[in-house]
Amino acid sequence: MSHDSHPLVMVVDDESAVVRLVARALEPAGYRVLTATSGPEAIRIVEGLDGPVALLLTDLEMPEMTGRSLALELRKSQLGLKVLYLTGHVDGLFGFSTLLEPHEAFVEKPISGPALLEAVALHLFGTLRAPNEPAK
Repeated sequence: MSHDSHPLVMVVDDESAVVRLVARALEPAGYRVLTATSGPEAIRIVEGLDGPVALLLTDLEMPEMTGRSLALELRKSQLGLKVLYLTGHVDGLFGFSTLLEPHEAFVEKPISGPALLEAVALHLFGTLRAPNEPAK
């Protein structure tokens, strides 16, 4: 199968357990996953790629760089990059949600594997299941 049918997702969270959990949920569904535990690390990884990243799935609040700053930086080379923010602070998002760019959305942590897969597929494809995701 071509790489195009397996979207590349960059997962970034300062908690390595969250990164592993997200990767374990996405990979069996047919996504190619790159992981990082900081914005600067994610930028270095993406700079080394020769193809597009379909989705940035990032924590909103991280110590070195916010998810928003990371998205802005990556969009300099990844035009049309879709972003799904993970946040445990949904109460503080009501003002923030009006600042979301096109192709941006957020999900609340903690999130179950099935709910995460639905959020990713909805954001990337407009459906609750990825076209190449195995049927349950």
